[in-house]
Amino acid sequence: MAKQRITVCLPPVGPDGLKQAIGQAMAPFWYDREDRPHPDWVGEWSYWFVSGAGCLLDVLPGHEDDPRLVRYDDWTEPPDDLPPSRCHGGPRGILDLGAARAAEARRAAGDWTAYRAFADRHPPALPFHHFEERARAALEPEQVQEAAVAAFCRQPLIQAIRADPALEERFASDPVLRFDEDLETYVARHAVAVLLTPALLTLDGRWVEGGGPDYARVFNACLDGLPADSMVVRVLYHS
Repeated sequence: MAKQRITVCLPPVGPDGLKQAIGQAMAPFWYDREDRPHPDWVGEWSYWFVSGAGCLLDVLPGHEDDPRLVRYDDWTEPPDDLPPSRCHGGPRGILDLGAARAAEARRAAGDWTAYRAFADRHPPALPFHHFEERARAALEPEQVQEAAVAAFCRQPLIQAIRADPALEERFASDPVLRFDEDLETYVARHAVAVLLTPALLTLDGRWVEGGGPDYARVFNACLDGLPADSMVVRVLYHS
C-alpha cells in the first residue's frame, strides 16, 4: 500500500461541485465498492485528496485569476502558497501544458550537452551493466556486485563525476547509460514525461496505469485532446 498521484479528467464543473465530480469519477475504482464487477475484482484506491504537490500545472498567462483554477491542497498542511502561475488543476483550455514541456526540453538539452562536453575530456567509459555481466561470468554470485561497482568506478570519467557531488547529482550514477541517446531522442523522451503522473483517469472513465513509452503517448494525447472546458485535476490517492 502506498500513496501516489493520478491525473483526473472531468467534464466541465465549477468549484462548488469539483470534489463531488472527482468522487463520482473515482467511485468505480474504490476498493470497498459493493457492486463488484466480478469476484476477482480489486479496486485501485481506499481514499484520496486533491493534491498536486510535486506535479503542479502551469496556468496560461492572462488567466491567473480564473475562479475555476484549483489552488488548494487537501493533503499538505499548511497548504502551499502557490504563485498565480501554478495550480493543482483547472480547465484544460487555461492550462499551459506546453510551458512544462518546453522547460523540461531546455533542461534536458542542457544536461545532455554538458555531459557530452565533460565526457569528451576523459577516456571513453562503459556503462555499469558491462562490468556486471563480466563479473557475473567470472565470479561467485555474492562477489558480483562489489566487483562490478569497483571496476565501473575505476573509469576516469566516473571517478571525475563522483568526485563532484553537483555533477553526480546532475549526471546520475550511471551517466554512460543515461546519456546513450542522440540529443533529439533524449530531449523528446524527457519532454513527453514531464507532465506524467503514475496513473490517469480519462474523461470516458478509463483508469490507465503508467509505465513505458506507450503510457506517455496516451497520457499526453489524452490531455492535448480534451475539450477546453474539461477539468484536469491532480489527485493523491492511497493504493
